[in-house]
Amino acid sequence: MVTLVVPDENLAAFASAFLDPNMRDVIFFLQDGPMTEDKMAEILKVKKEDLSPMLDKLRDMKLVNRTPLGEGQSDMYSLEFSMEKFGGYPKPKTARALSEEMSDLIQPFLEKYGEEIGSMCDSRGIALGRGVEQLLLSAFSRIIDDLRLEVQDEDKRICEKFKGEKQEP
Repeated sequence: MVTLVVPDENLAAFASAFLDPNMRDVIFFLQDGPMTEDKMAEILKVKKEDLSPMLDKLRDMKLVNRTPLGEGQSDMYSLEFSMEKFGGYPKPKTARALSEEMSDLIQPFLEKYGEEIGSMCDSRGIALGRGVEQLLLSAFSRIIDDLRLEVQDEDKRICEKFKGEKQEP
């Protein structure tokens, strides 16, 4: 299962990009963090002239952000949405521990609002599990939106660090 937090207005664009195997590769690659176009072309084993149009299209779709690093340097690219990592961090043990802690908090909430949630599910003809799932996804989306500013700050720091490294003689 992959967890994504894509703004509603960009969801159709994400679905379209995800259908293209080359754009999907770029999206999965950028989940690790910002990367220059040159380095991305090298790792993905594609020509820069083939990668550039894909990056431009992903930018037009508002799925990827470009940060110019300056004259003579390749631009830096990063995702404009949140995507769960495969392997790496967070470690499954840590994710499981957080899940257990959150479950302890969620259960009383669901009991408190159970009638309201059940009524909403009944009125829409959906299973209670699906309703709770949607509620949790909406709540996490709000949390991730708040964290997005921190991610953007990190992307800026990485770009500034990279600019500094490239400009040294």
